Amino acid sequence: MTITVIHKALIVLPNNLLTGTRTLQDIMSTLFCFLLLLLGSLSFFQCVSSQSVAPDDADPYCSDIPIRNVTFPNERILLDSQNYRSTLLVGAEGENRTWLTIDYDRGGVGRPGSAEFVDSWYEGNQGVQCLHRINVCATLIPGGTSSFQSNWLITQYINISESGISQLRINVTFSSNLVCSSQQCAQQQTFEVQTFETNEPDEMDRGNITYYSYAGVRLIHTAAEGAITDSESFAVSSSGLYLAIWDQGSCTVINRIVVFYNVCPYQVLNKAIYPETVAPQGGFDPDKNVNATCIDNASPTSSNSLSLKCRLLGEWIGSASCQCNAGYEANGTLCQACQEGTYKSVKGDSECKNCPNNSYSASPGSVSCQCLPGYYRAPHEGITVSCT
Repeated sequence: MTITVIHKALIVLPNNLLTGTRTLQDIMSTLFCFLLLLLGSLSFFQCVSSQSVAPDDADPYCSDIPIRNVTFPNERILLDSQNYRSTLLVGAEGENRTWLTIDYDRGGVGRPGSAEFVDSWYEGNQGVQCLHRINVCATLIPGGTSSFQSNWLITQYINISESGISQLRINVTFSSNLVCSSQQCAQQQTFEVQTFETNEPDEMDRGNITYYSYAGVRLIHTAAEGAITDSESFAVSSSGLYLAIWDQGSCTVINRIVVFYNVCPYQVLNKAIYPETVAPQGGFDPDKNVNATCIDNASPTSSNSLSLKCRLLGEWIGSASCQCNAGYEANGTLCQACQEGTYKSVKGDSECKNCPNNSYSASPGSVSCQCLPGYYRAPHEGITVSCT
């Protein structure tokens, strides 16, 4: 099995040598990767994935930029175009960028200049790390033809580590290209989302558009609308995929692409722990029944106080609650043991009390206090009575 997997991985190297798209540094890195694979220091998945598999390749630095849009705790992000610090995210084959652009109709005439625009996806550098503006505009090429356009923007491999995911969501923030006027561009901009599903990275076929299929998502924008964020869902059946934006002649600026699935988020509320739970995957899926758990040294307030439901889009339905056990008192989201010299005889949110006169508790977490030597409390007297 290991030899078969390594042989499959080694196919990548000669293919790239023949096409001339790899630098000497790329070739040496690939050879070193396969050496580590043979020695068992790397997995096949890590080796063939190059160094870019989402979401693990996201740069934590980018999440601290105040200007970026806020995401929400009920979204498990698999890919976010604002999570990459590189100056340029997008490039053609051989430019060694994270995302790949393919001018399939080969109608482009070069990068943007004083008198021409490329009719394939390109990136306009904003000079701000982690923020990427990705453009396409076929109609501004002097003398160019717009009868057929096929411009592909392809992401790196997106790994879905969670099992049971059958549907993903995509948010695309985009607008009409600012250099587009009503005379030069169609009033309605349209492009599609295509996917190439595979259970492991496949860099050999990543740029082969025959492997891609329509994901059921078509994004439509009217120039008068300004920037919008379109949120759509699409089905998946594999543990990973490459995602492509297929332009067929629009004039568009993409500011952000986010691919995610919804979860009911982890939280601690009323001393109960709500576990992170994958939300139902479609509009016809029933709510998921989930049991919360109590924090340490706490117990449920009632027999059904831990029952919850996780709803579509990551919404918790119901409220779980626990209370501190006897011998423990609440301290924020914790139940801490009563200190020596104090006690608590029942569960609940009450505080620990000082021991009655002439009694003591020798250990933390006591539920009662013992009389000091020479003092006595009758058996029928409660534990709150002083010793005499």
